[in-house]
Amino acid sequence: MLRAFDATARQGSFAAAGRVLNVTHAAVTQQVRALEGELGLSLVRRAGRTVALTEAGAELARALDEGFGTVAAGIAALRAAEARRVVRVTTTTFIAETHVMPRLPDFWARHPGIEVALSPSPSRVELARDGFDMAIRALSDGWVEAPGEEIRPLCRSRVLAICAPSLAASGLHPQDMPWVIGIDRHWELAQVAGTGLDPARLRRVELGSPHLELSACRQGLGAGTATEIICRADLEAGRLVELPLTGLPSVTYALVLPRGPRRAAVEAFAHWLATIF
Repeated sequence: MLRAFDATARQGSFAAAGRVLNVTHAAVTQQVRALEGELGLSLVRRAGRTVALTEAGAELARALDEGFGTVAAGIAALRAAEARRVVRVTTTTFIAETHVMPRLPDFWARHPGIEVALSPSPSRVELARDGFDMAIRALSDGWVEAPGEEIRPLCRSRVLAICAPSLAASGLHPQDMPWVIGIDRHWELAQVAGTGLDPARLRRVELGSPHLELSACRQGLGAGTATEIICRADLEAGRLVELPLTGLPSVTYALVLPRGPRRAAVEAFAHWLATIF
């Protein structure tokens, strides 16, 4: 009712107000008459094909103009604040360091006004609860969407057995090499077992930090496992080599987003991520 009266006061006729509100002029007339009935006041009077405001109508029109103006300003301020809010992304240390960060200049060249904060962590977080806009995760076969989450697959990547060239040239059989084992030791040892090696007989180098595993492999401290997308640059540069072991799995890298409305900045970054994997 208030919207119908406001449009009528601004446009000067029921027909023009109906065109603005995309309804019939009869519907506008009915709403204005219902408002008059609720207030017990005459707000408009017909003047040919137009309407004129009564004194009470003019007073209400001024109040609505201020009120709707305040609402519009509040919405504009909220949209501006949301546009400036940083896009928060949780992912693994290796994906952030080796694949996303080197390509961020391309995203900022395309979207110079969008700030992005990567939060590398091996821990799985609850996106909505912890304030993240999205996550980049490595999913094993058989993954399913969790309630409240949308999964967008990005790519498939093989898990490789890797080591420094010096260790590969040592003549040691992979069973006799030291193996760098990270914090997700059960998963990593299960991968190694899939190659036919005996995890119980491995000499383990346990660093306890996901930030140092690749570095330890590069320095020849031990062999290890990593997805191809993570160690690709090291393989191409010769800092690491692939060990000839079979039976290792593949994983799906995917973008995980909370279901519900999203900011344009979040969708822009999600779309860009899909182009770099």
